Amino acid sequence: MNENGFFSYFKNSPKKWLMIGLGVVGVLLLVLGSRTAPKTSESESVDVDMTEYARSLESRIVELCEQVKGVSDVSVLLTLDGGTERVYAEDGDGGGSRYVIVSVGGEERTVLVREIYASVRGIAVVCRGGGDAATKRTLTELLSCALGVPVSKISVAGAGK
Repeated sequence: MNENGFFSYFKNSPKKWLMIGLGVVGVLLLVLGSRTAPKTSESESVDVDMTEYARSLESRIVELCEQVKGVSDVSVLLTLDGGTERVYAEDGDGGGSRYVIVSVGGEERTVLVREIYASVRGIAVVCRGGGDAATKRTLTELLSCALGVPVSKISVAGAGK
């Protein structure tokens, strides 16, 4: 090629070659990153709000406890252990695994296998009638069976009003 060719422009300028090289690497990272990262739909990308999840469980516990004879004015506080975990289908073909991606209505989505919610760590119940030993035992066993929480992690107290 002659002196006025394309490569002569870069001949004495290593900075220009560096900029071109970085540009090529950046484009490669964008292309390869979009192939391996899981793409989620709008409904999957919205995380379950842990506060909302806890409130929902608390209200269900209140409804359950208020059905027990001699129990009223129930207040519940519970603590959760961990957070929501999503498990996606993977195509494990030896070396590295990639997420399984399907096309739905022209939109690519990952395949959600299961969603694991936070587990209940402990429950505190304050209610009228909760000071009675028999009622306390009934509520403790009821909540232990319903939520799979050990009785040692459940506390029931009578309301002081």
